[in-house]
Amino acid sequence: MSRRHQDQPAVALLKRYLQISKTVDQLKQSHALILKTLTGPDPLHCENKRLLPFLLTKLFQFPSENLRYARHLFDEIPHPKTQFLWASIILAHVAYGHFARCISLYARMHRAGVSPSAFISSSVLNACARVPVLFEGKQVHTRVLNLGFLGNKIVETALLDMYAKSGAVSDARNIFDGMGGKDVVTWTAMIRGYAKLRMMEDARQLFDAMETRNDMCWTTMVAGYANCGDMNAARELYGKMTDKNCVTWVAMVAGYGKIGDVTKARGVFDEAQVKDAACWAAMLSCYAQNGYAMDALEMYREMRKLQVKINDVAMIGAISACTQLADIKMANELAVHVEETCCRRTNLVSGALINMHSRCGNIDQAQNEFEKMKNKDVISYSSMIRALSDHGKALEALELFQEMLKDGFKPNQITFVSVLSACSHAGLVEEGFMYFSRMTETFGIEPLIEHYSTIIDLLGRVGQLEKAYNIVMNSPGICDAGVWGALLGACRVHGNVELGEMVARKLFAIEPNNAGNYMLLASIYASANRWEEAEKVKRLVSERGMRKLPGSSCI
Repeated sequence: MSRRHQDQPAVALLKRYLQISKTVDQLKQSHALILKTLTGPDPLHCENKRLLPFLLTKLFQFPSENLRYARHLFDEIPHPKTQFLWASIILAHVAYGHFARCISLYARMHRAGVSPSAFISSSVLNACARVPVLFEGKQVHTRVLNLGFLGNKIVETALLDMYAKSGAVSDARNIFDGMGGKDVVTWTAMIRGYAKLRMMEDARQLFDAMETRNDMCWTTMVAGYANCGDMNAARELYGKMTDKNCVTWVAMVAGYGKIGDVTKARGVFDEAQVKDAACWAAMLSCYAQNGYAMDALEMYREMRKLQVKINDVAMIGAISACTQLADIKMANELAVHVEETCCRRTNLVSGALINMHSRCGNIDQAQNEFEKMKNKDVISYSSMIRALSDHGKALEALELFQEMLKDGFKPNQITFVSVLSACSHAGLVEEGFMYFSRMTETFGIEPLIEHYSTIIDLLGRVGQLEKAYNIVMNSPGICDAGVWGALLGACRVHGNVELGEMVARKLFAIEPNNAGNYMLLASIYASANRWEEAEKVKRLVSERGMRKLPGSSCI
């Protein structure tokens, strides 16, 4: 009797093991037995080919943390693999959000000479939309045309959605216009594409032309208007909705937060019938970004008390509020909460923590947070550079900037504000101008008002007032009160009355009712013992009924 016939009971037993396995560990034990029993040079290993696909199919019934093992098992299956197996591994990755890997598997399937089904094509297009990757999406589009799937409504809708989410709205519209028998999903996908690009007039035209609308369509329009800051249009549609949902409430709260209307944002929050974690986070963030720091922290405490999930948006809002108040005790509490993994420790969360610790005077804690980051980015580097600069560690800040460049990160406008600020604090004039030149010439970054203000502050600190004045006069588009104010402050520090008068006239033209500028000029006169001119400026302020802006200083 041959070995194959002798081992048939073993094959049957292994099949039975696979059928009754209820955990991944049990499947792995069966896999080990298959490898031990059914591999070798004789014909018995053919059973291996039949059992491994069955094992893979069984594995897909378990959660996503087994996808790596599933890919390993998939690679063990000999060629040729069936379309069903390719579909199973691709769809599993789509289902659990591994979109980039899904696209890679689809490319392997194509190279293996296996044709996709319409369902696989639509799934991969969905993955391309979620990344998004337009180039790969167009390649799938080409295959869809070659395989004759373009008349399939599911494929066409996925294709439209891919173009819309990738920002190729004209391509999406071409697909939309060529489709027959459009359903509400198709219409909503096209509207969402317009809304993403803030093309709300086009979105509204389609919305008004729809015969039937679902909740998703209404929500897309409301969220689109809210994201654009058109809260009147958002409120109009919001008021007409019969079935509001969490997404709609979040969009309205965030929208009102963007335009600074905290009262209306709170009104929407209070009327929300179901407040999920996103809704709480949106309201907390609204408070924080509009200067209601105490209210933001109070809401954070309430969320903790009610055991509402703290997501990264809520945590960043709470950290921002704490930073505004420079509340050291609360800063330590929030840092502990992050350590307890109450939310995802994203780069944005870490960046916010760096700013908070710096603002609260704990530069060592800020550096510890920076060092903990596994995947630093330009934002985290910029935050740490600014923190070091603010704490008088200018040379360390500039060293970190060089490290950032060495690691291959391209600085942005915010980075250079921090770098120039470090040069200003240390009085490094030549270095400051060198970095300013590199910003514009090497990195092609257009200077902002903040960059000019910092350069003016740098020159002002070392007394090079005329040079600062010439820079402002020869730089078009920086007629800004902050820039001229920095220069006027420098004139006071160095007692330059003549230039102070010239700068003050520029400021009076920009801010005619800001008493602080007039009082600063009066202080310049007084420091030069020109008491008559000082009193004259003060009388002018009194006669015009001007008031110094709250919280500002004339010094």
